[in-house]
Amino acid sequence: MPVGQLTAVSGSRGVLYVPGATASGPVREGAAVAVVYLGGQTRIVECSSASTPEGFHGFAATAVADGDPVGIITIRGSLVTPILEGGGALTPGSALFLSGTSGELSHTPPVTGYVIRVGEAVSPSELSFNTDARVVRP
Repeated sequence: MPVGQLTAVSGSRGVLYVPGATASGPVREGAAVAVVYLGGQTRIVECSSASTPEGFHGFAATAVADGDPVGIITIRGSLVTPILEGGGALTPGSALFLSGTSGELSHTPPVTGYVIRVGEAVSPSELSFNTDARVVRP
């Protein structure tokens, strides 16, 4: 059965707000984010293949400042406009991976750290969110 696609919205529908969790530093709209425990608090941070990849949960629905709640697009099949490492357009039909740059994605898997495939580009600006595999590289 194929995975359906949902257009994620910035309200509570289709977006997760972790109770009591706030941004640790500014978070960009479309950034890959992780839920982490810092200094006795649950925080949301931009993550990468080398920085808190094990806490990756999805993508920031909107840009927020340090200390603000972060809506996270977490639903498999959601259409997301992510941040591509180095800028530019996504290549439709290509897989996208958490990159070595915090909050950003790449068309090529990283050579160290976690390899997290986050989905496939469906247009030059959107991906279909689907995390099927995580691999740890030495």
